[in-house]
Parts: sequence; structure tokens; C-alpha cells
Amino acid sequence: MQNKHLLTAFLSLTCLFVQPAFAKQPVMLPPGTFVPAQILPAPPPDNSPDAEAERTYVKASMADATPAQREAAKKDAANESVRLFADTLPGFDLDQLAATKALFKTVRANENIQTGIFKDYFNRQRPYQVDSSITPCLPPKNFDINASDPSGHTTMAFSSAVILANLLPDYAPAIMRRAETYGRHRIVCGAHHPFDVRSGQVLGTLIGTTLLKTQALQPQLDAARSELAKAIAKPTPLNGTDWVAIRINGDRVSNNAPTLTIEGDKAVLRATGNSSCNRYTSAVTLGNKDAIQFGPAASTRMACPGNADQQETAYLKALQSVTAYHLNNGSLILLDANYNKDIEFTNKKMATEGAKNNQKEE
Repeated sequence: MQNKHLLTAFLSLTCLFVQPAFAKQPVMLPPGTFVPAQILPAPPPDNSPDAEAERTYVKASMADATPAQREAAKKDAANESVRLFADTLPGFDLDQLAATKALFKTVRANENIQTGIFKDYFNRQRPYQVDSSITPCLPPKNFDINASDPSGHTTMAFSSAVILANLLPDYAPAIMRRAETYGRHRIVCGAHHPFDVRSGQVLGTLIGTTLLKTQALQPQLDAARSELAKAIAKPTPLNGTDWVAIRINGDRVSNNAPTLTIEGDKAVLRATGNSSCNRYTSAVTLGNKDAIQFGPAASTRMACPGNADQQETAYLKALQSVTAYHLNNGSLILLDANYNKDIEFTNKKMATEGAKNNQKEE
């Protein structure tokens, strides 16, 4: 048993050694901090019915994904860093945030040590290594020397998310949702089984919460917290905002872009606007943090020219499936229960000014 732990530690340190960017960072979670068998259950054997069911789920997820979801999964696969939260946090540009960048280099290095240990311990094959009909969204590259369980991308996302959510509590729900979507994209990408992603969520959360309590990390946490407080704007309330749709279910809107105005008091909010050619109104219910729902829409019944009726139908249908929202630097994103982007809006004032500038240039 002792030899096995020494081998595991050696493999993990070897993994760290071949990644110079991590090797220079302070080690706060050395090998032996966590024992894999005491943290996570073992994955099902590759030839078991449970594993076969997982591979079937992977193939179904890949087949059912929309082009926009596939592209998002591919983009996330190529971005294994805390920068994934740039589309969630306004002003989150690591190249302009020296203290935050330094903090997450330390976090990433320590997460990488633990992920290597757990991968070596469970040593599970990737879905496409067992089933040749599964083609990952990106070429395997280093995948073949990197076991499947737990998902490294997901572990990185959740360890980073837990710490970011602590530093930016106003954005915590959006940060954790983004991490969850990022992990789910590993299944859509064909790179991991659902079991691997769940393991990554657990391990990443454990790593993040442990680092938050680590005394040696406190100076870096304090510096990043102060820096982010100045760089990241507070979430903007929805009440009294006006928006113009730019995408519906990932597709760019054509002419007659739908509009959305949200107004009222805290207890009773209403959405009004043009759904492409008809006016509509709907009750709006805000829940905890970023939760939102739109009631059934009442609208006028004018005949719509061209494809405006199809766009209008898609818009109103998407509005009914919304469960959460995200405000980010002049944009509003309405999300469904799986945190997919239903409707993307730009600020109406910004859209109007942009149109005026285009006219001047012409």
C-alpha cells in the first residue's frame, strides 16, 4: 500500500514537472493531502453495463446538441483556464489583473497536482478509447496520456469557480452555473463520461474550499479580492432596462429584431416589447440571485411579413423556457434550465448609437 502511494505521488510530480508553468508555483496541496479512495467512488469498469450506458448517453448528447452548443463545447475544450469566466464577469481580463492572475496560477498548479493523482489512481479510459464510434470535438492530442476520471477541465473549472464565487459573491450563482455548463460541455465534446464530470465537480469543489482555508494563500486571496472589487462592476438591476435581441437559440436575428423592456416595482415586474412585428407583454418573476421566469405572453395579432413570423414564434417560445439571466457589460443573456443561451440582447441605447454611427459612415 505504501509503495502504491509513493508511485502515485511520483506520477503526479512527474505530471507537474512536464508543465513548467505550474512547476514554479508554491505547492499548498502536496501529494497525500487527499486520498482518492476516501473522496470519490471508483468509476464502473469499461465492460460493465453501467459504462456502456454512459457511452450511449455521451453519443446521444453529442447527437442532440445544436450547432451552437457544439461550437461552445469545442471552444471550452480549447480553453482550460480560469479565463473561461470572461464571458460571465464584466471586466474579467486576466492580462489587466496581475494579482488575480498570480492567484489563479497558484490555484491551477495545486489543482493540477491533485487531478494528476486522482487520474492515475482511477486510470479510466476515455469514451472514444473504448468506443471508436465516438469522435471527440477536438483531436485527442494529449488525451491519450491523460486518464478520463475525474475530468480535468471540470476539476479546474470548479476549483476556480469556488474561489471566484468567494471573491465575487454577487456573481456567485452565475459563476457556478458557468462552471457547470463548462463541465457538461465535456460530455457534448465526447471527451468524458458523465461520471467523470461529476467526479470533477466534487474534486474541484474540495480543492477550492480547501485552498480558501489555506493560510499561505490568504495574501494572494486578499490582493485579488481588492483588485477585483475595483475591476468588476456590481450586477445591474433589471428594472428599468431596455434591450434589443441579437441572437435567438444561437442564431443571429434578422431585420425587425425583438425588443424587451422590463419595468415595474420589485414585487410586480412586466416585460413589454416588440416580438418582431407584434407588441407583447408578460409578467416577470425574479427568484433568488439570477433566477427569472416570464409568464405567458399576451400580444397583438398582426400578420408578419417575410420570415418575421418565424422569428417571432422562436422568440416567444424561447422566452417561455427562460429560467435564469446574466448581465454582462451592456448585454443581457437569458438562459434555459440547462444554462444554454436562449436569447442574447444588447443594450437598446448602445444598439441605437451603433446604428447612428453606421449611418454617418455611409
